[in-house]
Amino acid sequence: MSRLKISIVAFAILTLSGAVAASQESPELPADLPPKGSVKLSQLISETEGRAGFHAIKSISYSRGEYEVVYYMMDGAEVRLNFDVKTGAVKPPKSGGLFGG
Repeated sequence: MSRLKISIVAFAILTLSGAVAASQESPELPADLPPKGSVKLSQLISETEGRAGFHAIKSISYSRGEYEVVYYMMDGAEVRLNFDVKTGAVKPPKSGGLFGG
């Protein structure tokens, strides 16, 4: 094989190995997503669905370190739960608003 062919093959091998190494690095996540290692959303859904009187989930959102799950009870009442994103624990209602102090 000529030196040119050897150089081309070596360059191709080095280029491909660099691309594989770069693809294995974990990309930085956007700041508005839950952090790595957070409680799985499926776990929170399962916990919510297991509550007494549960009928249906209306919405789920994430903001500032917590998930907010809004669901309906069998009697039509709307319930809002805030879960800590790291532990999955239900957080107390936020102060302020109509009933907060």
